[in-house]
Amino acid sequence: MKLLTLIRHAKSDWDNDLSDFDRPLSERGEKDAPKMGEYLAANLPKPDLIISSPAVRAYETAEIIAEKVGYPVDKIHYIDELYMCSVSEYIEILIEQNVKIRHIFLISHNPGITGLANLLTGGDIENIPTSGVAHIEFDLYKWDDVEPDTGKLLKFISPKTI
Repeated sequence: MKLLTLIRHAKSDWDNDLSDFDRPLSERGEKDAPKMGEYLAANLPKPDLIISSPAVRAYETAEIIAEKVGYPVDKIHYIDELYMCSVSEYIEILIEQNVKIRHIFLISHNPGITGLANLLTGGDIENIPTSGVAHIEFDLYKWDDVEPDTGKLLKFISPKTI
């Protein structure tokens, strides 16, 4: 069995002249990310691996969540392709993961993260909001067996629902 927890980065700050990639978390994002991290720590198994987009808002979200769930911040794996990633690229990243890894937290962006959740589960999530989480279970032994409709959505939560 494999577990995948898809996490959309926390709310970012638009009140600046920075590039999209460089936008940091907003005040709301700085409140929601720790709240979600505490929820994840209390309600889900600890991740074996956290992978994240390197964009500043995702990077900051990943670090906050890692600290809350007791995952070493220096072990977060940043993957350039997770910034503006297509659904097929997400699948490629997942199937490359080591068979020994049971639970992955993947922190990234919309629209890809919502598309991935729907593709993997056959679901119809309209939008994973900022700091939102889709927790998916796979009855698989290897990550390279991940395909469309092989996952089961166990939880879909956001800061507003916890």
